[in-house]
Amino acid sequence: MRDDGSGTVGVEVRADPGAVETAEAGGGSLDARVRVADLAPAGWTVAPWVRAPDGSATLTLSKPFARVDEVPGILAELNGDAGPLRNARFTRTREFFATRYAARATLDPAAATAGVAADAELAAALAAQGVDVAALDQRLAAQIRDGVRIRLVVELPGRDPVAVSTGGDGAVSLDASSSVGNRTRIVGVSAAVVLVVLAVVVGWPRRRRPGRGNRGVSPPPATDRRTRSSR
Repeated sequence: MRDDGSGTVGVEVRADPGAVETAEAGGGSLDARVRVADLAPAGWTVAPWVRAPDGSATLTLSKPFARVDEVPGILAELNGDAGPLRNARFTRTREFFATRYAARATLDPAAATAGVAADAELAAALAAQGVDVAALDQRLAAQIRDGVRIRLVVELPGRDPVAVSTGGDGAVSLDASSSVGNRTRIVGVSAAVVLVVLAVVVGWPRRRRPGRGNRGVSPPPATDRRTRSSR
């Protein structure tokens, strides 16, 4: 996030060699099996899959935001109601001397589901083929919890990045905040204080020292004309 509250939401998806092999089984491809075609019309930039020598592959997504209050909605476009990201909240509060930033979110893999049962059209199609939709959803959710690792990184102005990761037991929470001083206002107030101090010093009546009253110029001593003429 930048000082003005704008920034970019970036997502990096890494599939290990086993996941890549599974996705490409039967002649499939990562591009066909991982559907991201609907993201570009929604403002996302989707980079091509990048393959590593070990057989893994990485997909990078990004979407800019102009205001910090847009971030939860952008995250929801990927997370939805079934994802592991919960209670995401990002704020920017501008005060007189400083601007404060805060980010809070929870990653809870146990709360994630595959979303099969929530997709009415997909659930109906599977049920028509005799598939137990509830059992399938639970099985896929277990695979998500066991096979997916998530790392959430937040970069706020005025501090180092803060990160949390799943992989242990239970949920993990991120709670980060920072504060950046409004230099223009601080300098302006400081200058005003200096001017006030100068005005007070210049306008303050000076105390007269004792014995130094109004001193007139003494006239020169009178000359006795008679004395001068007698000489």
